[in-house]
Amino acid sequence: MTKIIPVLRAFDRKKLTEFYVDWLGFNIEFEHAPPGAPFYVRVSLRGVVIDLSEHHGDSAPGAKILMADFEGLAIYHKTLLEKNYTYMRPGLELLDWDKDTISVTVIDPFFNRIEFMERVA
Repeated sequence: MTKIIPVLRAFDRKKLTEFYVDWLGFNIEFEHAPPGAPFYVRVSLRGVVIDLSEHHGDSAPGAKILMADFEGLAIYHKTLLEKNYTYMRPGLELLDWDKDTISVTVIDPFFNRIEFMERVA
């Protein structure tokens, strides 16, 4: 099966690492950052891959992606809060439209949103 990899726009390599690696726990799979040129970074978490690009035209800030069937979301949420990330303290919500699903939404420094979701019933 073909794999779909979302590409999100990013502008600051240091903030990318602080948010995706240090706080959310993603791993860097590869990075292409020639001197004087925009960077391109691939990160992964639990088999989900996201590309982050500084290249104009690869994407626009403000995208949203869903990470459905995220097992152990309440524990992951607690871990995020314990890290005391300065810029975000997301809530754990029961979805209005699906009372069997919990959700945590984070917004990266480039205004992209990631919604983690888990069915709990």
